[in-house]
Amino acid sequence: MNVINTIVDFLKNWKDVIEIVITLLTIPISIIAYFKASKANKLQNKINEIELKLKQYEQEKMEKEKEEANSSCVEARVVTIGKGKHRMKVWNSGNTTVYNVSARFDGDVGIVIMDREKQPFEELEPGSNYELVVITYDLSIPKFKIITEWEDQNGEKHSKEQMRDLQS
Repeated sequence: MNVINTIVDFLKNWKDVIEIVITLLTIPISIIAYFKASKANKLQNKINEIELKLKQYEQEKMEKEKEEANSSCVEARVVTIGKGKHRMKVWNSGNTTVYNVSARFDGDVGIVIMDREKQPFEELEPGSNYELVVITYDLSIPKFKIITEWEDQNGEKHSKEQMRDLQS
């Protein structure tokens, strides 16, 4: 009986030792798990941040594409079509139909527009153009500013100034 009590006491003490050892082993495992979870959370936060930036970029891109799809722009250039013969080519480089289109030179540049009755051009589809006969003089300045003016589909007036020369 004494032997049995000794064995039972030993097992009780051994049980306490096993509990202490298990507890001591779980502490480093818990610390490792904590750091791994912390690292995983940081990575997840970075992924969430990148996803948010990507969504914002996609939204900005869609808004820009929508804005460009509804944008209007008219440009003009004086082109040489033969010896001493020039035309002013006016075209709609935007994505919407424009109205009451006109082009003129800024100031006296020594170039005269002959087809003034064509302007304002009533309606100009995207990619469409019209030409005006222009006459240059020996005293024409080589670089000049062309101002194009038009109205968009909402009736809002726009203008664009462009520096040009006779070679472009």
